[in-house]
Amino acid sequence: MRVDDRPLASFRVSMRDIDIYGHVHNSVYLDYCEDAVVELLRHRGILSHFRHTSSGVAYHVKKAEITFHNPVDVDDVVEPKVDVAKIGRSSLSFAIELYRRRDGAHCASAGLVWVCVGLSDSRPTPIPEATRAALTPG
Repeated sequence: MRVDDRPLASFRVSMRDIDIYGHVHNSVYLDYCEDAVVELLRHRGILSHFRHTSSGVAYHVKKAEITFHNPVDVDDVVEPKVDVAKIGRSSLSFAIELYRRRDGAHCASAGLVWVCVGLSDSRPTPIPEATRAALTPG
């Protein structure tokens, strides 16, 4: 997966994310990945394209896949890297990589697929051209 090397906001792991074995519970990584995607959209100044109230469409997660490489513990600072991996007719694929700041360890690789849906019927609909243009490099 290719990721955008521009720095995004890092975050510190909270105690609420830790399981009984002392590391971040696997399910919490999905929250981290979604937060990282939103941060990318904010970083690019296009978050309003993804608010249903201003865009006229909604985006639902269709697929989430995470590969775990190294554990993350309480108080670790996590540095995400995210890129738009693919723009389809009605879907967006994001590549996410999570790194542990204290030693640079690669902690997780993830892929999220969002589908653009109409507000009235929640059926797949084409990604608006303004959003497509804002996401396309160049």
